[in-house]
Amino acid sequence: MLRFARLSLSNPLPPEERKRNRPPSSRSNRPFPSPSLRSRQDGGKYKRLVLRVGSVMLGMLLAAAAAFGQGSGASTLEEGIRLFRAGRLGEARRIFEAAHERQPGDTRVAFYLGRVAFAEEDFETAIDWFTQAADGDGCPAEAHLWLGRAYGYHAQRSSLLRKPLLARKVHAHLEEAVECDPDHVAARWDLMEYYAKAPTFLGGSRKKAGEQADVIARLDPAEGRKARQFLAEMDG
Repeated sequence: MLRFARLSLSNPLPPEERKRNRPPSSRSNRPFPSPSLRSRQDGGKYKRLVLRVGSVMLGMLLAAAAAFGQGSGASTLEEGIRLFRAGRLGEARRIFEAAHERQPGDTRVAFYLGRVAFAEEDFETAIDWFTQAADGDGCPAEAHLWLGRAYGYHAQRSSLLRKPLLARKVHAHLEEAVECDPDHVAARWDLMEYYAKAPTFLGGSRKKAGEQADVIARLDPAEGRKARQFLAEMDG
């Protein structure tokens, strides 16, 4: 009875057996970290892994967003051009203005804003936009051509004192367009007309007009015949 009285219900081993089977109290004697320490270590590794994966995914998302933005901007500009060619000037202008706010240095957007203003007969605004387009990189013949045209129409509405100054700008930009692209038939047509119609003191020359007609004929025989017919009618 005494032996059994020494047993505990919670630990049915005798006291001497309890001592032998008691686990060491010092943590330093344990061959492995405690469960709580392992949990903290594993948690730290998990957090670092999540941060690395998150940063990689963020970089991929930003790159994808940039690529999408560029593609989206290009498709938006093409939609504006389509509307412009369909004569829906107000809708096209709103698209081009929004594109200009996103990319103020895009000379193609500036050019089409100039085209819209020209079609609406707002020639001063067209001059501003075409100037921005012409001042871009390279030598944009189309921008110089339309800038010369805008100056020409603006000159028709200007005072007699301003007409000579604006006419010289027409001349300068048409010549610039031909220098940028010697094969640009439309630019040579406009330059030929300028030479044929302008007075001598503003650069007019029947000889130079004929030279432009000859070049046009080499580039496009059908347009060349029209050019020579135009000069013949001018000579009257």
